Amino acid sequence: MDLHLQSDWQRALGQQVEIWKNGKFVREGTVEAVMPDSSILWISLDANSPRQMFFECDGYQLFAHFLPPAEATRVPQEIEPDALP
Repeated sequence: MDLHLQSDWQRALGQQVEIWKNGKFVREGTVEAVMPDSSILWISLDANSPRQMFFECDGYQLFAHFLPPAEATRVPQEIEPDALP
């Protein structure tokens, strides 16, 4: 199954995800908690790794197996100059 970049980390709460930074895999695990503004998330501890916190402002990216909302993936339309008020 394909992984999809998620900008809204809240949607990943309780999901199995992968964390990436600068194009490199960092960790996979279950999202245990997320700040309401999606700025920070915690991956729960498992047999191989402790509980870990990731900051979005540090360049971490969250990938999950579900598609992001349509609004987040929509390509902006170019506005014709004549259409501007």
